[in-house]
Parts: sequence; structure tokens; C-alpha cells
Amino acid sequence: MDQQSVLKALETIRLPGTETGLVADDRVGEVEFEDSEIIITLKMDGVSREDRHTLEDQVTEALSSLDGVTDVCVEIEMAKADIPSAPEAGISMHSGGGADAQVKTKERPLSRIKNLIGVASGKGGVGKSTVSVNLAMALKARGARVGICDIDIYGPSIPIQMGVAEAKPGVSADQQRFQPVDAYGVKVMSIGFLVDDDTPVIWRGPIVSSVVKQFLDDVDWGDLDYLVIDMPPGTGDAQLTLTQSAPLTGAVIVTTPSELALVDAQKGLQMFRKVDVPVLGLVENMSHHVCSNCSHESRPFNQGGTERIVEQFGIDRLAQIPLDHDIQRGSDEGRPIVASAPDSHQAQAFLALADSVMEKCPAEKKKSGLLSGLFGR
Repeated sequence: MDQQSVLKALETIRLPGTETGLVADDRVGEVEFEDSEIIITLKMDGVSREDRHTLEDQVTEALSSLDGVTDVCVEIEMAKADIPSAPEAGISMHSGGGADAQVKTKERPLSRIKNLIGVASGKGGVGKSTVSVNLAMALKARGARVGICDIDIYGPSIPIQMGVAEAKPGVSADQQRFQPVDAYGVKVMSIGFLVDDDTPVIWRGPIVSSVVKQFLDDVDWGDLDYLVIDMPPGTGDAQLTLTQSAPLTGAVIVTTPSELALVDAQKGLQMFRKVDVPVLGLVENMSHHVCSNCSHESRPFNQGGTERIVEQFGIDRLAQIPLDHDIQRGSDEGRPIVASAPDSHQAQAFLALADSVMEKCPAEKKKSGLLSGLFGR
């Protein structure tokens, strides 16, 4: 089994609605072999989603018929990851170059945002996106101008949690940038607006990095006091690209009191420190449960781990968020608890988190002054 046999198996496949061959049109990219698995990249610039799915099925069927092949993984490569591309910054060079050359650049939208708050977790399933959404809502409730950017590439849930799953971002009048979706007075942008709900995102590092950079440069956020960035779990390409491309004011680490979650939270904390991003503190999610009948407070996880991490790394525990069915149900139904029940004890926990973040990152201060003043940089 080699690349030539793969290309030969794909020779009869045509781009839907044309007589152009997939191989002849140079649509086949990198081909890798891992034991009995073929990992193939298809270049799908300009191909509609429906046609793309058809081609994926045809390629999978053709390669599965090869001797010795038990699994086929089709990866998609597209310019800007199939997001409608905004024009590049205008670069105009006078003839002759040299000292007469002039470069025109467009203003980065991030320059109009006072604080960029990254919300991260070492592992999935700890409620990071729920914390991101309700933190954004709580900051809005405190009178700030807020946006939320969902770069959780492989599991974007912000559109559902904000109740705008069917929305689509607009495009600015000059056709250069996306316009975020408005939800509860918060500006929202998510990769979830731009991919099929039932299609898994299978992208490698360079494409993930490209998407993250475009969300930073090609979204018209306007003037914001806070942009809450919901990051993927872990310490991969998206996190590193964000920390290298955006002037993060600081990071909030979300964990549960579970020892397994805390081990991964430490990794995330160490990553931010290594890339010189201040860690604002730790959020202990699902910290406790309050019985709705008798108000008895129980602790479903082991206790003491969060306190140990806080003391060991010299950071603050910003908030303790209860394990609560109203918070979970609100996330599923697009009604964040801070919006649906602002006076509840659950909402008060998120408002306390917002207060802690605002204390560390005042909206009236510029990022440079904040970082040097609060974190000794």
C-alpha cells in the first residue's frame, strides 16, 4: 500500500456536477499510512458543504476497498478553514521600493478591547463553556461592554448556551470583517456558526491556528471592556496560537474539585506561566450541591485539592460555582442562569466571579498598565 495505489483508487472520482477528476484537479493533499489506516487530506477550496460530504463518502468507500485497509480518515484542508475570507490588510508599495515604500495596515479590532480574558481548562467536562457564558453575562450585568469569542474548535457550544444556535454572523459594510451575533446584549462569535452541527471538525494544527488568528483579526468587535475567550480544553495549538497572537490580560482556569481535573488544571496553569500570560485565578466549578428542598449543602467531590493548588501556585480562587440542575438546564436551553434568574444564589456565584475579574482587570485601565501594575511585568 503506497501513495500511488491511493491515487489510482481515486482516479475515477469526479468533482460533483463536473467532469473534473479529483486527482487531476490536484485535490489530493498529504497521504499518510498508520498500520492499516489511511489518513488523507483533501483540498476543498470552493467546494460546497454538500459536495464536500459527497466526496468524503466516495473517497472513504474507494480507499476502504484497498487490500489491507481497515480504516480511512479524511481530513479537509481549506483556505481559512472554509470561513468566508475577509480581505487582507491593504499593502500598497510605491514603484521603486526601497525608502519610498509605504505600507498601509488596517487597525486590529483587538486594539479597541480593553481586556481579553482567556477561560481555559486542563480537561473537558469541567464546565468551562458554562463558566465562560455566565462570566460574560455577569460582566454585562455589572455594566461592562462585553463580547464572547468561542475558539473551542472541536466542541463549540457557545451558540447553544447563548440561545443563538441558528444565527449567522453578518459582514461589515466594507466586506472586510464579520459582525458578531448579538445575544442578551453580548457580542458573540463562534466557530459553531460556521460549521455543520452534525459534522465533526477534523483539522490539524496549522488550520486550527489559522482559524484562531482569523477570529482575532477579522471580527468587528467594536469597543469592548471585556472579551471573554472560551478556549479548547488542554494545552494544544489553539491555546498556543492565542497566547502568541493576542495580548491576553489574563487567564481564568476552570476545574472541579476532582483530583483528576486538578492534575490537568495544573498543566494548564503551567502552560500560561511558560508563555508569560498572567493567571487571574482558579474557578472551582461543581464545587458543592445545595438541596432545593432542605438547603443542605453536600460536596460530591473530594475536598482540599483546590486549596492545595491555590496555595502551591500562589493564585486566587476566584469563585466556587455550585453543581446545579438550573445552571445545566439553562445552558441546554440557551438561557444562562445570570440572565434567567439573576437574583438566585447560582447567579450570585457568577456575579462574584465577575467582581473578582473586574477587580483584577478594571475596564477603565489599559492592558499595559494593568499587567505592569498587578503582575509585576
